[in-house]
Amino acid sequence: MKRVKLNYSAFQAYRRNEGSKAAVSEARKLAARANAMGSPTHAGQPLYTALGPQANPKGATALVHTENTAARFDNAAHNTLAKALGGGG
Repeated sequence: MKRVKLNYSAFQAYRRNEGSKAAVSEARKLAARANAMGSPTHAGQPLYTALGPQANPKGATALVHTENTAARFDNAAHNTLAKALGGGG
């Protein structure tokens, strides 16, 4: 088994890079695309939300997630988040 060693200082420098921080803001756009694509389920209208970008001294992070049960059903049935990202067939 080969091990991968993370160059932590380089990783942190990458996360602090302004380009990386700007790219993270795409999470809100992804959530909006997923909401537009979402199909109502027996649980109601799906809601996808973006948390972030959350800037911190170590860089920036973002998360797009299913906000309610309808979104979880929708994503499981239609792979909505992957499609909104541009993949997932």
